[in-house]
Amino acid sequence: VNGTNYFIEISHRNSIETWSASGANFISGLLTYNFTTSLSQAYGSNLIQRGSKFCVYSGDVNKDGTIDLTDLGLIDNDAFNFATGYLRTDLTGDNFTDLADLTIADNNAANFVSLIRP
Repeated sequence: VNGTNYFIEISHRNSIETWSASGANFISGLLTYNFTTSLSQAYGSNLIQRGSKFCVYSGDVNKDGTIDLTDLGLIDNDAFNFATGYLRTDLTGDNFTDLADLTIADNNAANFVSLIRP
């Protein structure tokens, strides 16, 4: 509905659920919102800066809202089995689950990255 505030949620197969910092309005049936321009674009500033862009955190492969040991275990199992393809444990997007994916999740788990909802 035009003129009504809506929070925007980003959810991906292996990233932490991320919400817009404030409500956004539809104008003429369109809604535009850019999470990548500032840390303050996400509720609770729940983004990480990579270069000049702000990005959602990767590593919540079991989608429980926290990047933790259970996610690391799933990634480690797939890496041990040389899993390939479009997998939730492939955090780098290279179609291989390996040490690079485990490193991303481990760093985010060590920083206690978790879901922050409005």
